[in-house]
Amino acid sequence: MTATEQPFTHARRPALRLEVGHGTDRGLRRELNEDSYLAADPVFMVADGMGGHEAGEVASQLCVQTLREAPSLARGTHRATATSVQDTIRRADWRIREATGARAGTTLTGAVLIEISMVPYWLVANVGDSRTYRMNSGALEQISVDHSEVHELVEMGEITPEEALVHPRRHVVTRALGTGDDADADFWLLPVADGDRILVCSDGLT
Repeated sequence: MTATEQPFTHARRPALRLEVGHGTDRGLRRELNEDSYLAADPVFMVADGMGGHEAGEVASQLCVQTLREAPSLARGTHRATATSVQDTIRRADWRIREATGARAGTTLTGAVLIEISMVPYWLVANVGDSRTYRMNSGALEQISVDHSEVHELVEMGEITPEEALVHPRRHVVTRALGTGDDADADFWLLPVADGDRILVCSDGLT
């Protein structure tokens, strides 16, 4: 997703032009594709389901459906806040637990385009180990922080980042929606810059 400033179309702010690409694929290593996504201004998010036997797919689809139905995230509006997004995430968490009996869950990551005093920002949210990146001026930066056992081990200095890539518990998340675990998101607020590229992906992207 790329943001580009255009000539003024409003007395108080420039318009933004968004170029959006999206897709999902099972890949070569998995039998099921349990990813779901929403890519419609103002919401650009990916949910990676887990649980197997299609339960993970149900979880990720319910998550995205809840985002799509949230009034504060209505298409073309930019009035969301971290509080309203967290409220929506908690509702998704409840719906997934009700539907699956806490036997399935999903990660969630991505960006919501919002305005504060007519200035555009990316509100990045994350639960789990899917990731949101930003590229600008040729530099790729990971914005989200993984909620995973291996990330905690790296932070404590018990393993190296290289060891985390092959650790037997590298796929164990410490936060997720629908599982009964912590479902609170972490948030980051980033001013929109001309030429921003936002990459939102599950851990299956290599």
